[in-house]
Parts: sequence; C-alpha cells; structure tokens
Amino acid sequence: MSDLCSDEIEQQIIRAYVQLVFAAENTAGIRTTLVARFCSFEVRLSELPDASVLQDLPPFWLEIYSHATRSTVDSLGCFEFDEAELAMAVELVLKARHCRELYH
Repeated sequence: MSDLCSDEIEQQIIRAYVQLVFAAENTAGIRTTLVARFCSFEVRLSELPDASVLQDLPPFWLEIYSHATRSTVDSLGCFEFDEAELAMAVELVLKARHCRELYH
C-alpha cells in the first residue's frame, strides 16, 4: 500500500466505511475497521454509537494508531464523508504513510 495515489486511498476509505456495517461492536458500542497499515502504524475507521451524535460529535473517526507507542498519533472526525472530509481523510492516511517513512 506504500505506492497508493490519492484516488486509491479514497477508495480504501470508502471500502472501510462499507465494512463498518459488518464490524462487531466493542463493549462501548463502537465499530472499528482497518483502513491501512504502514509497518507499526495503522489507520483505523471507527463509528461511534448513535448517542454520540446527540452530543454533536462526528459519528465517524479516522485515527493513526502506533503499535510501537500503543497510542493514537492523530485523528479526524467526520460527519458524512463529503468531498472536503474525504480529502482530509486521504491526507490523514498520507500522514500515516509519511510517519512510517520517518520512523522505519
């Protein structure tokens, strides 16, 4: 996945969005699926439970997770993956790929 262009990353994000329907909920009611993996970095897409929408939180969250530090490096909340949000999501995946190049 290291040579992906923006269009391919966008398609991967959309596929992950569709896969959320089939993902099991954790104990907090959050569904999560993998978008991309770059060595010890993962980009994950999560869907929060309906109650979070009532608190004006975006229902979808992309996060860069580092297995090396066991922490979230960066994240992005999205409401509907319109054109602007999808472009920001692609940038987040590109950032994860860049992190991999910096640390590996």
